[in-house]
Formats: sequence, C-alpha cells, structure tokens
Amino acid sequence: MSITRVPGRGGATFSKAVAVSGAGKTVYVSGHLARGNTLAEQTSGCIDQIEEALKPVGGSLEHVVRITAWLTSLDQYAEYNRVRGERFGKNLPASAAVQVAGLLQGALIEIDAVAFIPD
Repeated sequence: MSITRVPGRGGATFSKAVAVSGAGKTVYVSGHLARGNTLAEQTSGCIDQIEEALKPVGGSLEHVVRITAWLTSLDQYAEYNRVRGERFGKNLPASAAVQVAGLLQGALIEIDAVAFIPD
C-alpha cells in the first residue's frame, strides 16, 4: 500500500494531489460540525470527530487523503488553514474550501473526509 502526497507550494497546508495504490479500503467520512466559539475551535473539533470516526475501521488522520470544508465566511480562512496544517502535520490531504450561506446548528464550519486504509 502506498500513499503519495504531492506537496502544495512552499508552506501550503494541503497537498496538491494524493495518489493511493495497493490493497486497502476507501472510507468516506460524513461531514462533521463541532461546538466552539471560534473558527479555530470548531475546525479542531471537526477534525477530532473525523479522527474518532476512522478509529473503528482501523484508520487515523494519517490515512485521510482528501477533505472538504464548508465555511460560512472566508474572512477567517487563515485560522482554518493554520489549524488544518497543525492537525495533519506532514500527512496533508488534498483539500477544498467553499463558502456557504449557513450550516446546521449555526456552525461556522463543516468538514468531511475521504481516507484510504491499507489491508
């Protein structure tokens, strides 16, 4: 099994592309919301929930190959970007961010994920 990450430009907190090969399973993680007063708190909480969702199927954040974030405002994108980089470290997923008019429960962000877990 192999996960190859093509880095983004200098200092990017995402990979431009992620290639997966070999035997394993692809896991689609539903969108998650989190409580918190700031975008940073909610981003970290969403990532915590993604990590928890992967544990029962033998995965962790290192197996995440793609995330999509829906944000109610891109004004604080830098905060999201910082937390994403801190939480994923050297295992940066391919990533997309989209501004939306609103989210359930008044959340500032929702994040879903795709992971690949080797057999």
